[in-house]
Amino acid sequence: MKKFLLSIIILAIAATSANAKGLKGKVIYVNPGHGGWTVNDRPHATVNYQEMDTMSFFESKTCLWKALELRDRLKAAKAKVIMSRTTNGWVSEGDKNKTINDRYETYNDGTGQQQLITLFKIASQVDSINPDYFIAMHSNATGGGDGKKVNYLLYMYRGETGNDYAKGSIDRARVAFPYVYDNPLTVWTTADTSQYIAGDLTWMGGTPPGTPNALGYTGWLAVLKHKVPSFLVEGSFHSYQPERQRLMNRDYCRMEGIRHFRGINAWFGGKPEKHGYIAGTIKSADETADHPLYNYKEGTDDQWKPINRAIVYLLDSRNVRIRHYLVDNEWNGFFGFFYLKPGKYTLVYEAPGYETQTEQVVVERDRTTYCKPRLHKSN
Repeated sequence: MKKFLLSIIILAIAATSANAKGLKGKVIYVNPGHGGWTVNDRPHATVNYQEMDTMSFFESKTCLWKALELRDRLKAAKAKVIMSRTTNGWVSEGDKNKTINDRYETYNDGTGQQQLITLFKIASQVDSINPDYFIAMHSNATGGGDGKKVNYLLYMYRGETGNDYAKGSIDRARVAFPYVYDNPLTVWTTADTSQYIAGDLTWMGGTPPGTPNALGYTGWLAVLKHKVPSFLVEGSFHSYQPERQRLMNRDYCRMEGIRHFRGINAWFGGKPEKHGYIAGTIKSADETADHPLYNYKEGTDDQWKPINRAIVYLLDSRNVRIRHYLVDNEWNGFFGFFYLKPGKYTLVYEAPGYETQTEQVVVERDRTTYCKPRLHKSN
């Protein structure tokens, strides 16, 4: 019943939007958070890599992966997409934390082929372009330090909670939230999601109306200080270490990009995608995870050891093998299949030292079918 009522609320809000006619011709500005390989780009050590190794976790890298997938889905829906950057490894001139992997930011006429990370420049460009939608994509970290068992979805708009200074921001966030929250592969550490759509001044502890930028807009988050209805979304907490390991998989990040697309598409009343997706995590049914950089919340799916290098085979309705997915070595167990025709499929899970397992699934259009197989050790 709650899910049904939530769907009705989403549809009602989207239907009242003046733009509820689909994405064709709409201008969407996508800002992947951060931009380089510096200490300001949220680097963290992972199970396999040391901190500051570009193969390890950088929020700037994973935000870009999500944003590029969102861009591709928006373009397929005939929207015009402007991205603040399309590559990783860019810094502002004079950045004391720059590394040999960084290059200086550029700034062009807003065609999307730019590498721009200075927040005021992004806000200025957004204000001048006046797009139909703005999204800044991030992941979060608890102030209590790395390894804390905190992981939730957070949307912040410019203003105070309940009072969006750029009107329309709250409604956009309310429509998008349930689509992005629909991720059973992670562990959300709270069931109360009502408080996690908030004004940046309230959430960050600012004093209204805040300090205006050079454009005259008040608020806390510099990237939101413009006139366009918008929000910054913290898709999950990378300081929750099992989630950080999942974010190390680009396809896992792509799935988040697809969920963001669904939220934006719902706001504009767009047509559903004709294809569907499968995503899952393959883990041991007998072994718990044990690593100092994998501090999990007890009693959740994250307690089970991810199976590295497992193979997942995808069979069609005729039982013919059509694809396979090799799980990475990053302690996440993630696998995913994209752009599938709706219908019945069979998944075969194999891993050395474990019993083979099969599962029948149904793929629906514009939806993701989630699977969480647990394999027993073989004799």
